[in-house]
Amino acid sequence: MSNPISPRNPTFLKEWMRRLDRAAADLNVLLAVFAIGLAALDVTFLLSQRLIDRLPQVTRVVDVEGPAVSPSQSNSAIPR
Repeated sequence: MSNPISPRNPTFLKEWMRRLDRAAADLNVLLAVFAIGLAALDVTFLLSQRLIDRLPQVTRVVDVEGPAVSPSQSNSAIPR
């Protein structure tokens, strides 16, 4: 009695290759979608970097409460 799943069976090899080809075709579609998404992300990053380079420089403003006072001066400033 022969085994119908034997790798020596030519129909088994054809079926296996057909399944492998179908899986590779599905994988190619997925890889193409990833490639298009990454290309769109790359173009977006490139355009945003060019836009940032054209913006004026940012000046930072920091709110400072006042000059630091030594402890001896702070005691003399208090009226008694």
